[in-house]
Amino acid sequence: TATSPNVLAENAAQTFLGIRLQCAQCHNHPFERWRMDDYYGFASFFGRIGRKRGDDPRDTVIFNRGSGEVTNKRTRKSAKPQFLGGAMPSIKPGADRRAVLAEWLTSRQNPWFAKNIANRVWARFFGRGLVQPVDDVRVSNPATNPELLDKLASQLTAYRYDFKKLVRDICTSRTYQLS
Repeated sequence: TATSPNVLAENAAQTFLGIRLQCAQCHNHPFERWRMDDYYGFASFFGRIGRKRGDDPRDTVIFNRGSGEVTNKRTRKSAKPQFLGGAMPSIKPGADRRAVLAEWLTSRQNPWFAKNIANRVWARFFGRGLVQPVDDVRVSNPATNPELLDKLASQLTAYRYDFKKLVRDICTSRTYQLS
């Protein structure tokens, strides 16, 4: 299981945004926009996660420790929480950074979440995403139909992330109805 803030950030970015950040841990990505500062700023959202045993020894309780930082390897300083793309949120003392991240993930300010989810739903029905692999969105791996992906993402956002409506749109589309 992933326990370090860095691995948690990598997994969250790949799962929820379709972005592979791993390269930016050690160096600025040579072909993509992600820099080491982006990596560690995003990982900082996970720096205060604690774990303890539950009542049942097979259970692990995940909680907000209230303290803990991620050190940026480039600057050797504590990284401040930063959304991918550069915006730095204001986080009240004692607030769970993950809640702030979760709010941003589904906000209109995040250009990746809706596209990632729409691409994954499309892939579920067609066996192949508009971006393939579905968890590797990058400039050098564009969607086969960027206009369609933008439209699906826009619809999903307009539907306030109601998957049933997106599934209905895809399943009643002419493309899906073709043999």
